[in-house]
Amino acid sequence: MSEAFSKAFKHVLEQLGKNVPEAVIMEKMPEFRDGAFVVNRYIPATPPLLGMALKTPLPGITSAENLGKIERFAKRRGLGLFIEGDNIYLVTRDGVRRALLRPDLFAATTPQLFENIGKTFYNISPDLVSELETKEGFSAAIARILADKMLVTKAVVALFIILTPALWIAISSFLTESLFYPRWAMILSGIVGIGITVYVVRLYFRENFPELFEKTDTALLKTNPGSGEKQRETAAPVKE
Repeated sequence: MSEAFSKAFKHVLEQLGKNVPEAVIMEKMPEFRDGAFVVNRYIPATPPLLGMALKTPLPGITSAENLGKIERFAKRRGLGLFIEGDNIYLVTRDGVRRALLRPDLFAATTPQLFENIGKTFYNISPDLVSELETKEGFSAAIARILADKMLVTKAVVALFIILTPALWIAISSFLTESLFYPRWAMILSGIVGIGITVYVVRLYFRENFPELFEKTDTALLKTNPGSGEKQRETAAPVKE
């Protein structure tokens, strides 16, 4: 997940908390870097977008062939397209704009979507997932699943929970009759065992996989009423 996006999100959140007008945030937006990714644009919208302005525009982004790839990319995320000149928006069924692609810039509302767009369509630190993103066919679908880092992380979480000794002790306490302890004591020990399991798992993964707990979405930003209204963009109709 793009650290640059997360840092930019925290910066904007802090500025809005100080009642800084959106127009000022947009004008004075600093650069946040994470490897090849840079977040240097704030776009007032509903919700706002954070993006990367390119030094060298990519005119091929708006080509008919590329639009087909973008549409497949969007549909896999439950989104549609709305095209306005050179601006290609990925929008929800309600018309809420979740991302913007254009020759000189791309932006999104979440770090994962921002990073996926950059890798897939702007050739920024591409990986196996981004190379397979717009491919079709069963083999490509399987490869995408196997290469999905978040899916692998979730699988590790599930395996970790299953193999946690405290969980099996808790299950044993629920299922086993004891010759020495009353039933309520066994049930209580099972509940304690499950509690320990949940605590240990959350502690471990909060430390090692923070992306599972942190939600970075510009829809959470509370914009200042009346600030930057001229720049603010509204919802758009969906092109299915």
